[in-house]
Amino acid sequence: MFKPIQSLRLLAAPAAAVLLTGALFVLEERHFDQNSALLLALLTGIAVAELLPAAALGLVFVALVLQSVRFFPLVLLSGVLSYAAVPVAIFFAVIGWKAGNRWIAPVAAVIFAGITTASWFTDQTWINFIFGNQLYGRGPLRTLTYAFLVFGAFAALNLAAWAVGVAVNNVSRSRRAQLAAETRYRETATELAVEQERNRIAMELHDVLAHSLTVIVAQADGIRFIHRTEPDAVEGASTVIAESARTALIETRRLIEGFSAALSDHPNHEVEDLALLAERLRSSGMPVTIETTGEPWALTAAQQLTVYRLAQESLTNAFKHGDRKQGAHLHLIWTAASLELRCGSSLTTGHTATSTPPSGRGLAGMRARAAAVGGWIETVRGEETFEVLAFLPATGPDRCPESAPAAADLPVLDGALL
Repeated sequence: MFKPIQSLRLLAAPAAAVLLTGALFVLEERHFDQNSALLLALLTGIAVAELLPAAALGLVFVALVLQSVRFFPLVLLSGVLSYAAVPVAIFFAVIGWKAGNRWIAPVAAVIFAGITTASWFTDQTWINFIFGNQLYGRGPLRTLTYAFLVFGAFAALNLAAWAVGVAVNNVSRSRRAQLAAETRYRETATELAVEQERNRIAMELHDVLAHSLTVIVAQADGIRFIHRTEPDAVEGASTVIAESARTALIETRRLIEGFSAALSDHPNHEVEDLALLAERLRSSGMPVTIETTGEPWALTAAQQLTVYRLAQESLTNAFKHGDRKQGAHLHLIWTAASLELRCGSSLTTGHTATSTPPSGRGLAGMRARAAAVGGWIETVRGEETFEVLAFLPATGPDRCPESAPAAADLPVLDGALL
């Protein structure tokens, strides 16, 4: 929208020249003749002032000089209203001035005032007419005083036109800067939204595939050893593999098709699905127990998915890096103000607190998930145990999240297993 306005603005100077021509010819009841030479020269300067500001100021200067040396008719014949074109030409020249040396316009305004004053006082008939008495012969001081007043009036008028042009330029630059900033803001917001969506999809894929592939690998390894001695168990393991792969495929397809479970009123997973998650890990060789304390309250769709993903990631890492035979314990503590999720597991033999844990993006993803619903994550490492502590505040008019404990109340993080 701004560019068409800029294009139409270039017609303002020629339009002003045409309007001023009509107004002056009507007011002075003049016709196009040799006495209109100064006026036509000044109007030409106005018409080209915005496109060729330097040339326009030069044309005005030459026209005024030609009048002062009496090449153009003097003031009485040219008409005093012709000088109204000078500040208009200065105004449009300032607007169109793109190069450096911005001091040229105000200097030109003062010079034009000086030349105009000289033209006035070299036309004795005009100066006596305008002041109503014989000015010459009354003393040089009186003449200089009148000349100074006339010069000051023209200089003030020309400099006012220059100042208005500068102000218009500043407003125009500010508007362009604002539009550029708004454009950059929209581009940045778009890039941020794309990056956030990319990170969300990456986090979802990590959680889905890490758990499903871990279970599939464990079941497939088990089949290799039991397919001869325990053929009946193969069917159960194959069922777990098929269910895990099918679940991963469905959730991955939803991500690719752009369906965000975090924004849906019907999440893909709920707290009740933790029993199925535990059963799947039990069948893969890691006992999982689930304990619930307190009275559960209704979770939002985002909270439902967050609780499931936090438990899934914690149990998957316990399965991958912990002692599977010792299993894992999942404890959900419900209070009126919060839900606390604790997942404890045993470290493998020889894995001490000083050993270097495997690295990954799981813990960062869990922290981001918890933060998205106003919660936080901490991990606590012991001599032989590792525990993930997650806190999710309650939401809704009947909840009191402000009464939740601070993260600093938990034991200090000694290491990470994710």
